[in-house]
Amino acid sequence: MVIHHLNCGTMLGKFPRIESMIYCLLVESEHGLILIDTGLGRQDYLNPSRLMRVFGYWVGVRGDIEETAANQIQKLGYSLSDVRHIVLTHLHLDHAGGLRDFPQAMVHIFHEEYKAGMRPQGLIEKAYDPTHWAHNPDWNVHHEDFTEWYGLPSLVLENFRKPEIRLIPLPGHTRGHCAVAIGTDDGWLLQCGDAASPHHPASDIHDLESDKHTATVLPTWFVRRMLGNHAPDLRALLKKHGDEIEAISAHDIYSFQRHTARKGE
Repeated sequence: MVIHHLNCGTMLGKFPRIESMIYCLLVESEHGLILIDTGLGRQDYLNPSRLMRVFGYWVGVRGDIEETAANQIQKLGYSLSDVRHIVLTHLHLDHAGGLRDFPQAMVHIFHEEYKAGMRPQGLIEKAYDPTHWAHNPDWNVHHEDFTEWYGLPSLVLENFRKPEIRLIPLPGHTRGHCAVAIGTDDGWLLQCGDAASPHHPASDIHDLESDKHTATVLPTWFVRRMLGNHAPDLRALLKKHGDEIEAISAHDIYSFQRHTARKGE
């Protein structure tokens, strides 16, 4: 099994002015290719919706269509139809924009997030763009049938044997927001989605001692309101099981740079 770490959208926000990215994973498996979040899609560059244009302006999307998952997967030598499954942390436009590029893929999602996407409520759910699923994807909506995973409730995605993949509900950023845990030969890779961010101390899961990880102009209460308050539990999880679990987050440019450097060694 091979996991590719993909930057599916470089960003330099207007406020706060932070360099960031959209962190997706591509898993080569016996079930075909599995994409964890999609990042922005080709149509977000070629024919963006009004919402996408506003989002792109404020977060400073670089506008490079070569960064789409579709283009990167083709550069790896695959066809788009080789992507058999997509597993989503949530449906915000920067995480689900590429759904249209993989119309044959089965899309796995927690049922609370599916309900939120179909009937959004409140300000944070204004960041759903229904054009991203207007093609009527093959949804696989997963309901509560929880098993414990390191003390956290989890949903085992029964479609997969190797690797094992679980949805870990971490609501707060959205109603049905989930982390995605992928079992590897070396342990677990945990994509925390938007439940954590290395740009804000209130939600950083790594406790890294570096100015770039602690500088923020956003108040702590605002960060916790936007991302939820799961960081303390995730930090405790990594402190206790860090030899078994590696955690990244959806806009974690620092972990992505470490993986890129490791690959180039």
